[in-house]
Amino acid sequence: MQLFYNDILSLNWCSHCVEISRARMRGSKLKLLDHKLSLLEITDEEKSDEIILNLSRNVKKDLEDIVVANVSMENVLVMNIKVPPTLNKQNAVEYATMEISRNLGILPEQLVVAPLDIRGGEGLFFVSKVDQVKSFVTDLMKKEFPETDVVIPDIVKYLEVFEFYFGKRLKGTSVLTVISFLSDYYSIVVLENNHYRSLRLLFSMFWDYMDIVVENTGIQPKELIEGTVNVDLSFLQPYFGDFLIELDREVKVSLDEVNLSRVNQFFYIVDPPIFSPVLSQSLEKFEGVALKQGIVPSFKPGISLGTLGLMIRGGREIGKVKHLSV
Repeated sequence: MQLFYNDILSLNWCSHCVEISRARMRGSKLKLLDHKLSLLEITDEEKSDEIILNLSRNVKKDLEDIVVANVSMENVLVMNIKVPPTLNKQNAVEYATMEISRNLGILPEQLVVAPLDIRGGEGLFFVSKVDQVKSFVTDLMKKEFPETDVVIPDIVKYLEVFEFYFGKRLKGTSVLTVISFLSDYYSIVVLENNHYRSLRLLFSMFWDYMDIVVENTGIQPKELIEGTVNVDLSFLQPYFGDFLIELDREVKVSLDEVNLSRVNQFFYIVDPPIFSPVLSQSLEKFEGVALKQGIVPSFKPGISLGTLGLMIRGGREIGKVKHLSV
């Protein structure tokens, strides 16, 4: 019985790996208790299912756990919908659901619509199908993972990390770039003060960088993800060139009508964080139109940032998270 604390069980399901972690929330302090990670066979779904099943069986569970999981962005749309500014949050979501239903030609009751931000007559919403979410939860339970209390779009786990460390200090226009080597995508997020203005997602084969590291150093992806090795990845800088050119172009598109000189700060979140230093080095030498150097936090949590974000999200189901210990 969890009397003076609450435990959080999180599943971080990525394209190339899966992590199951257990954390404890006591007061406003969140502490990692257990963590297990396995790589997935992206070309062998049956084998990957077996890996997740075995991992789930080896993690302690409790009926009172807060259970959190992430759903792939392949099953989620991000939509910007205009809503009457006089509506409260609940009514704004209902209004947006009807608008999205008309736009997609799908009945409202078949949609899951969750707001990321609503401000000034405009809202940013995550959209998925009810059947897809139910199927995801059922599939996890078949793998002996408990029924989830919270299911979030994959990108949200990174926004949780960003808000925990930086969200209260934002002024003016900020650009956040999230790069997930674990799920082969990057996202460009534009914020005005503390409010989300736009979020775009693009897919890219980032796992190829893992293969390059293995070829050059012999260090395996699992070691890189868990941060159990000290390795200088500066030899990867030339490989980042084409990506930064693409990112520069996409950031300019994301900023749309915003004057580039008005952007106050850039942030970069890289998962796994062992790739953060080489990205920072590459940005220092890059001369782009929209892309600028910015804050590239160097985390050393021993877990992926995705799992860290899921832990924070689970903690917020209980109360305010003020301290993290991993």
